[in-house]
Amino acid sequence: TARVDSLSRPGMTDPRSRLEDMDLEGIDVTVMFPGGAGEEWAGLERGFAIALCRTLNDARAEFCRYAPARLKSVAKLPLIDPEAATAELRRAVTELGMVGMVTPQHIRERNLDHPSFDVVWREAERLGVPVCIHGGGQAIDQVPIGVDRWSTRLEVHAFTHPVGQMIAVMAFTVGGILHRFPKLRVAFLEAGVGWLPFWLERLDEHWELTPEQAPRIDRKPSEYFLSGRCFIGCDPDERGVPWVVQTLGEDVVVYASDYHHWDCKFPDTVKIIAERTDLSERAKRRILEDNPRRLYAIA
Repeated sequence: TARVDSLSRPGMTDPRSRLEDMDLEGIDVTVMFPGGAGEEWAGLERGFAIALCRTLNDARAEFCRYAPARLKSVAKLPLIDPEAATAELRRAVTELGMVGMVTPQHIRERNLDHPSFDVVWREAERLGVPVCIHGGGQAIDQVPIGVDRWSTRLEVHAFTHPVGQMIAVMAFTVGGILHRFPKLRVAFLEAGVGWLPFWLERLDEHWELTPEQAPRIDRKPSEYFLSGRCFIGCDPDERGVPWVVQTLGEDVVVYASDYHHWDCKFPDTVKIIAERTDLSERAKRRILEDNPRRLYAIA
């Protein structure tokens, strides 16, 4: 497919144009994600990180107010300070109407199962909004996961997104986050789906052989993931989608438009899924509508 400029569509900055592009694709409701450039830690300056995330969330909320029934957003949080992140999550949901939060797969030197982040997961669970993981690791001031080994966008992008999500899945399952917060919903996005069955099987095997090394859980990692609270975002033309649906069930995969990234399939993302012959009509409905509604609690 042709590469596109991520800012080439007016809908990236203009809500009216965004609605026009949604109509063009056949999207009723969109949940938007802020760009990732290290706002969570902002050069390790706590005050700057807090102010920057608040400003980003205010701007996104203003964008959504143009058509609140159709335009939704998740919050960017100053996760360098978990207490401040918790307060901003509460404000973003209760005052700005946001429907979730986004985080990288790790925050600087800490994995997401570090106890300091439990206050954030507890608040997300209390508010009834999902934690959405965005894979990667190439943001400014992030502790890299292999970025230092590669020199091209091809290598960095291809490697860090799925590997980053593997780190996150392990933190939420083996690390015990889903055990400690039994009502928390989590989505693992921007990395495709084909790696997930392999990774859950591998985690299960290691847990069965050495359960004493995972003292924060009492069942297979896959059982936590498949408890109805975890979701994974798919590319519309990804060949592994039917296998994941067959292996893990219809209630795990969610549609993502990837609008308007350099590698997106705009304006055909919905059409590609709708016209697939390797998915049942029920599976397509789950991916395009039912599962996203459950993830974001959209009526």
